[in-house]
Amino acid sequence: MSPALVTLDRLRVHFPLRAKGFLSKTRAVVRAVDGIDLAIAPGETVGLVGESGCGKSTTGRAILQLYPPRVATITGEVHYGGRDLVALGRRGPGAMRPLRKDLQIIFQDPYASLNPRMTIGSTIAEPLKIHGLAKGSAITERVNSLLETVGLSPTMARRFPHEFSGGQRQRIGIARALAVNPKFIVCDEPISALDVSIQAQIMNLMAELRERLGLTYLFIAHDLAAVKHIAQRIAVMYLGGIVELAPADEVYERPLHPYTRALISAVPIPDPSQRERKRIRLDGEIPSPIDPPPGCHFHPRCPYAEPICKTDAPPLTEVSPGRFVACHPVARGSPFTVRAS
Repeated sequence: MSPALVTLDRLRVHFPLRAKGFLSKTRAVVRAVDGIDLAIAPGETVGLVGESGCGKSTTGRAILQLYPPRVATITGEVHYGGRDLVALGRRGPGAMRPLRKDLQIIFQDPYASLNPRMTIGSTIAEPLKIHGLAKGSAITERVNSLLETVGLSPTMARRFPHEFSGGQRQRIGIARALAVNPKFIVCDEPISALDVSIQAQIMNLMAELRERLGLTYLFIAHDLAAVKHIAQRIAVMYLGGIVELAPADEVYERPLHPYTRALISAVPIPDPSQRERKRIRLDGEIPSPIDPPPGCHFHPRCPYAEPICKTDAPPLTEVSPGRFVACHPVARGSPFTVRAS
């Protein structure tokens, strides 16, 4: 694998919950992301999947340093281009500005991420003006080119967001992200708010753009079936930590972590006659990130939990080349890891 473009080292994101009043003392801490390691190579798409509330979107936004210090405490390191983005984020918004054009995001909700008072042409042109990448007629030419790139007509540039469908708005969001020629894009559940009939179109567009422009994606989603078609590797998150990281095909064909096995068992099969799959149902709900269980956070719901799981947090261990799992039984070679899914 090529040297990493973006590297996460022990990344933690904690949100303080403050009591009301003049002193606003912290009464609890939400451990949204609790120490994850991840390396993303140039041109690669890494899928980040898991249940709602596991810390996926928080991870993506923390990489880009979108949380001000008063809102979240971010520790650990995020390396890009020889710079630690976490350290830059502590110095204020201005310190990150030179890198913003390399690091972009496509937001989940295309209805909320566009300014309703700006035409889409102005929306796409804004980052060009902020970073001084074009002036005058060159801005108009660039906007028209970006609209064509995402499958929209340049004649639409004077329209407002409310005149477009959800899929068209997401294409506009993609065009805005591409305006500054980024190298790395966080895709924060970009298809979850769209109709099923439109999701495949957006996925195909993003895959095509990655190939054509040499982009690198962190693709965040809860739909494992969708991630399978765009990601080369998949990282599975549970309660703020990565529990499995492996090539996409291996995750789907032979999931190792009990949580991953449960997620894969819930993915619908178009033709059930082609493969038998027993649904694995997990007991209980995902614990609160305010007070996560000791040891392995998954052990209260895990059908294979052992005494050590309740006391010692398993490290993310490489159990085969390129395949990492955070599970005591798997690391030991427990028989359940090879049982049919």
